[in-house]
This record gives sequence, structure tokens and C-alpha cells, in this order.
Amino acid sequence: MKCIVIDDERIAREGLNEFIKEFDFLESKGCFSNAHLALEKLKTETIDLIFLDIQMPLLNGLEFAEMIKDKPSMIIFTTAYSEFALKGYKVNAVDYLLKPIFFEDFKAAVFKAKKLYDLMVHQEDILKPLFFKENGVLVKIPVTQILYIQSMQNYIEIYLDNRKRIIVHHTLKSILDLLPKEYFLQIHKSFIVNTKHITHIDGATLYLKETGLPIARNRKEDVVKVFLSM
Repeated sequence: MKCIVIDDERIAREGLNEFIKEFDFLESKGCFSNAHLALEKLKTETIDLIFLDIQMPLLNGLEFAEMIKDKPSMIIFTTAYSEFALKGYKVNAVDYLLKPIFFEDFKAAVFKAKKLYDLMVHQEDILKPLFFKENGVLVKIPVTQILYIQSMQNYIEIYLDNRKRIIVHHTLKSILDLLPKEYFLQIHKSFIVNTKHITHIDGATLYLKETGLPIARNRKEDVVKVFLSM
């Protein structure tokens, strides 16, 4: 994870930078004595984790966090003032470290950040779009837009939530191997559904909004279990 330190105290910056060196999954991309300098850095490079002091001149840490709320950077606040803790969490900080910062507390905070980072990376991986050729044209399909897929012998029909239908040369088994298991489930020998779009189940019929699809008898228990866990 690419990280930076923002603190107006030199000793604090150096101490955090030494802690960062102890973790091979952290890569320091700089230490900044004020938030304005850090803003310039964020214009040119994506930073995954920011160690951010709160009480600083010109632009304090809470104001800085508000300014970058649309960026993907995670924040761990560092400050000598405990009264800032609640405010820190209100801006979605990963953690809050009270100075003087001890290594074990720092370690716990960065592992918490790493866990969140790994989850975000995994989510990005499973939601990567699929690419198929339809009538010789390469088509990009975001997996979240897929409602269900129907088998038509050696072809499949992909139904999207914008009511568009795409026909591609694939088998149901081969397409199932490409889809993220967290989102898709085969409910019948001819149908795969996006479980996030299931609205209800009525007997042996599963509904995706107004569309009803048959559930195979030998798959009913698994389908209901997935639906109840959503």
C-alpha cells in the first residue's frame, strides 16, 4: 500500500516513517509538514493510506480529510488530543492513534487498514467487466448489470438490467467459470442468475424484478439458502 505521513512536527514524521519501514506491504511515498503540500502529491499519484495529524496550521487534518473524501485514500488519524477522536471517526477514518504512538498500536492500525485494502482490491477484481464477441463486435459487459443468463445449446443469451439482450457463442458451464461466485448462481440447467437482483421466490419460481425463472428441484435448497443470506 502506498502511504504518506502528514504532520507539522518533524519528530512525529520521522517516527512514523521508521514504523512504516517495518512492514513490507507499506511503501512510503513521502512525509509532508503541511496538508497543502500533501494535496499537491495527491494530484499526481494515488495514495492508499494517509497518516494524518489533526491539529496543524493553515489547514487542519479534519479539513483536509473533508477535501479528499471523494478519493480512495484511507486515513489513520494521529494526534496528541483525545477530544478529536470522535470527529476523526465521523470522517470515516480507519483508525485513530493517540500520541505518543506505540509500535503495537501502530501495527494494529495498519493491519486493520490492510484488511480493508485487501477487501477493496478483491471487490474490484470480481467486478471486472466481461468481454464477448457478438456478431464479430467486441462487447463490454459490466457483471453488475447482468440479470440472468439463459442457455441456448451452444449459445447463451445474456439479459441485462437495461432490458438489453446479448447473444454470444458460449456454453452455460464456460460462462459460469468466468463469473464471480459471490454474485452468480446456477438455478437450473438452463439458467444462471445474478443473486443481487433476486426480489423473491414463489414456490419453484425465482423472480428478478418482474421476470420469473424456474428453479430445478435439486437446486431449490441451495437457492433458498443463498436468498436468505442476502
